[in-house]
Amino acid sequence: MHYCTEKSWYVLRVRSQAERLVHVGLHHKQFEVLNPTYQALSIRRDRRKVLTRPIFNGYMFVRTLLNPECHLEILKTPGVVEILKSPSGPTPPVPEEQIENVRLLEKHVGDCFCGTDFEVGDAVFVKEGPLTGLRGVIDRLDRKKLHIHVDAIPCSVMIDVEPHQVQLEKDAVYQLVTNR
Repeated sequence: MHYCTEKSWYVLRVRSQAERLVHVGLHHKQFEVLNPTYQALSIRRDRRKVLTRPIFNGYMFVRTLLNPECHLEILKTPGVVEILKSPSGPTPPVPEEQIENVRLLEKHVGDCFCGTDFEVGDAVFVKEGPLTGLRGVIDRLDRKKLHIHVDAIPCSVMIDVEPHQVQLEKDAVYQLVTNR
């Protein structure tokens, strides 16, 4: 595992349905934890209930000065499976910019409208609305959904955005240059 000399964000893989257990356990051990959640309506035959669910099932973030002692303390927390790593070796810390993207997503989670100009692999930028500043890469296109891949985690995220709010990253750079 790669150990840094400053506090950084790392991705944890946790047991299914154990996000709350891990959050409480790490918080008790004085770690800074980010477990982004959203409110979902559960409709049953006899009742409706609002549930708090994690945005990224099985993953959460921890900010720490990672050294062998902290690494072991994190792994000893009930529900933690591992600190995420890649097949080629240790995964570097998550950049602060990606954590800000995750925090933006936490405020607004849902479906996203996809215009016909978008293609898989395009870098996108949200230019207005509650997700202003969010950057990601299009992972998959559906009829009216745009699946945006956030680098910090190994899955895609769907977000609610009006068609006029999303812009290709290369178009945003072009506008910046031409407006000077």
